[in-house]
Amino acid sequence: MEIIFESTEEFEADLNTHSEAEHDIIVQQLHEYFALLLEDKRDRDKRIHQFYQFDFLEDYGSSLYSFIVNYYLRVILTIDDDPIFGRTIITLFRVVDSQVAAKVYQQVGESIYQSFLPPQPLTEVKSNHVTVATITH
Repeated sequence: MEIIFESTEEFEADLNTHSEAEHDIIVQQLHEYFALLLEDKRDRDKRIHQFYQFDFLEDYGSSLYSFIVNYYLRVILTIDDDPIFGRTIITLFRVVDSQVAAKVYQQVGESIYQSFLPPQPLTEVKSNHVTVATITH
C-alpha cells in the first residue's frame, strides 16, 4: 500500500504562516502518523476525528477528518483509499488553530461536498424596488 500526499493552495498558505519549527513538526507528525497507519488501520482513530457527519451525503461516507498535530494545531484533510491502485490519497486542505478547527472543518466540508448540497431557496429583500439583500434559507 502506498500513501500519496496532495495539498491545496490554502494548506500551503496556512503552512507558510507558521515558523520553520512548526512547519517541520506539522510535516513530521503527518508522515509519522500515516506511516503507522499503513501498518495497522485500527490505529486510525487515535489522532483523527470527524467533527460533523454531513447528512446530505446520503449513501456516501465523508472522508474528511481533523488530524491532531499537537494541542494547538489541527490539519483538515481527507483520507481516500484507492484499492484498485493499492494506495491511500491524503489531501491536505488547511492547517488551523485548534480553537477554530470545527468551524474550518465545516467550511471545507461544505466546499468539497457542494455538489451534494440540496439547492437552497432564495429570498430577496427589496427597498424602493431595489434589491438590498438576498437571503438563503
